[in-house]
Amino acid sequence: MRVAICRRRVILATVVAVLAVAGCGVGAQPHAVVIPSDAVPSLLLAPPESSSPPPAAQTLTSTIYLVNDSQLVAVHRSRTQTATLRGLIDSLLKGPTDAEASTGLSTAINPSPTLNDVTVDQNAIATVDLSSSFGDIRGSEQVLATAQIVMTAVSFPGVSAVQISLDGAPAKVPLADGTLAVEPLRASDYASLLAGASPRA
Repeated sequence: MRVAICRRRVILATVVAVLAVAGCGVGAQPHAVVIPSDAVPSLLLAPPESSSPPPAAQTLTSTIYLVNDSQLVAVHRSRTQTATLRGLIDSLLKGPTDAEASTGLSTAINPSPTLNDVTVDQNAIATVDLSSSFGDIRGSEQVLATAQIVMTAVSFPGVSAVQISLDGAPAKVPLADGTLAVEPLRASDYASLLAGASPRA
């Protein structure tokens, strides 16, 4: 009796194994077969994993412009303190950090100007209102200082031009060639001062 039961179990196991193997095989098909999406393993439907870190893991930075050998150099600052345009300009006015200064970076903006206000209008023009002491800067330093303000401000999302004012009044400030201008300024007005830019004619 036990022998017969054992034989039945062996035969049943063999049949199951054969059916399982046969189920894994792919037989010849006379034409293409469409497999319903709900019959496709989820692993095959999942998109490939990206090698890039998720956005939350990426370090967000803003850009200010400092000076090295009479040229503008882009420097990245943490968005922790520069998430707003006012925060970005404040960061610029503080000048280079000790680490940045050790690499030769400096600023043409004297330490006395304070930031009175920053606004951005519907035309993407930012007005940066500084204390009148900003006007105490002279010569080539005034060109670089103005360029630092403009290039830093236009690097901020949503800003295309900058109007500099002193204590509420629009200021005449120099372009890269020394020409005075009172209208809103753009990055192209100071592009020749960027490190690596072609020498001015």
